[in-house]
Amino acid sequence: MAFKSPHVSLVSFSVEIGATDTTNIMQIETDLHLNTRHPSYDAAAVERLVRDAQAYLAGNAGQVTRIRLVSTRGGQT
Repeated sequence: MAFKSPHVSLVSFSVEIGATDTTNIMQIETDLHLNTRHPSYDAAAVERLVRDAQAYLAGNAGQVTRIRLVSTRGGQT
């Protein structure tokens, strides 16, 4: 099932490898600022994206272990 949510520009997948285990990662790139201190931070939009990601994770737990949100916006600090 494809992941759909407002403010998402790209979804990609990766695998993190540890000494004893591997973790399937779904990376979501967003145009939202994720730094709560940034003046353009939109708490409601970020919360919706997090809820959508959690719902996707719940429905696809066998394929995805973790989801990482990454902002494509500059000036995050």
